[in-house]
Amino acid sequence: MSGRLEVPKELLARYATSAPRYTSYPTAVDWEKDPQRAFDPTTYGQHLARAATMRPDEPLSLYTHVPYCAELCLFCGCNVQVSRSDERREKYLDAVDHELAYVEESGIQLRKVKQFHWGGGTPTSLTLPQLERLFTSITSRFQLADGAEVSIEVDPRVTTPEQVALLAQLGFNRISMGVQDFEADVQKAIKRVQSEKQTRALVDSARAAGMESVNIDLIYGLPNQTREGFARTVETTLDIAPERVALFHYAHVPWMKKHQNAMDVDAMPSAEDKLDIFADSIAAFDAAGYVYLGLDHFALPNDELSLAAAEGTLHRNFMGYTTQRGREMISLGVSSIGEVDGCYVQNIANEPEYVKLTGERGYATYRGHQMTAEDRLRRDVILELMCNGRIDKRSVEAEHGIVFDDEFALELDELRTQQADGLVELRDEALVLTQIGQVLMRNVAVPFDRYMRERKDRGESSKGTFSKTL
Repeated sequence: MSGRLEVPKELLARYATSAPRYTSYPTAVDWEKDPQRAFDPTTYGQHLARAATMRPDEPLSLYTHVPYCAELCLFCGCNVQVSRSDERREKYLDAVDHELAYVEESGIQLRKVKQFHWGGGTPTSLTLPQLERLFTSITSRFQLADGAEVSIEVDPRVTTPEQVALLAQLGFNRISMGVQDFEADVQKAIKRVQSEKQTRALVDSARAAGMESVNIDLIYGLPNQTREGFARTVETTLDIAPERVALFHYAHVPWMKKHQNAMDVDAMPSAEDKLDIFADSIAAFDAAGYVYLGLDHFALPNDELSLAAAEGTLHRNFMGYTTQRGREMISLGVSSIGEVDGCYVQNIANEPEYVKLTGERGYATYRGHQMTAEDRLRRDVILELMCNGRIDKRSVEAEHGIVFDDEFALELDELRTQQADGLVELRDEALVLTQIGQVLMRNVAVPFDRYMRERKDRGESSKGTFSKTL
């Protein structure tokens, strides 16, 4: 897309519904709803061992969750702990060591890691020695592949140039930072006061240290945001020129995240204003030459995500878009979600319980989902659509032994309305998203979601379960 994208507001308003983001399929809320798909947490080690022996040459993805933050931002929907205690962090790193030792028993660490990411929380809430300790604990067991993507989430308010230099020295080559909005009244309303100077200084430090890519996160739908104010935020972001930008719609879920009750909902932009902000932002990034990857993500044309999207080789997992194909993912730390041997697995979300369980038995897995053949088929279809904007029917048929038009007759019939609205082209050999369909890809993916269909058949609403698509 290059300066030509126009999305009619009427269309945006009509498709601004609730739907999954499809970081996985099935989504986490649909795990364990069928006894045939039940996952026994005590079998986690067996799945690790099988993945080690059956697929020894396939690459892995590796995620580590560091939950600590200096303070709680009101918009946050992540699993975080507000703490400045070094002793608490050391106990947590001990727990991650116990989990690493357990994983190592399976032999899976002999597979090379193509994608390695630290999230949180704020990983740079760790001290310099703690950062080095965690990195060494992991890389002394797992080997990073040549050209691996090694990334970390940081907070410009607490991250120092010394930390950035150490991260680069250790091998981190990508850095992602939250900004949300540069307007002072918005920052005050969400309790995330972060100056433009702090953000620019961190970006400069990352580039001076030799990091290949910088990502900035923005959020629309926050209190005190206006169309004009957010346009200034986008203008400042474009002046900083990060390689990647994520433009998220704020998810207000106070029944899940109690601190969000402190947000002034009356000061939030109206539904119409949010659509204006979103449409203006897409147009601005598009005019500046950024490629719209879909699902709120933009990248510069020469960024490897943009190049992969053009070649049809983009991938996606719990860590987001990536060029690295490592479907199986080992996830470490509290609340982290991984995928091993055809199963999704999740660690306990309570930090003290995570520390206790890893100390007692080496792992803290408490739930998961064992995928069926139908799950794998629908996951492949949905992720191909979300990543590369098209579904090649013949490839799906060859991979899964089906006749596409027969298997998905109901879905194709439902998509005819979206075809009439200009979101998707239903061709004999493929389904192809249009430019507008790239913006509304979650809506196009929903018909292929069996669990969403079953929820609808039961008369259940998805409102409050999934975030708004816009």
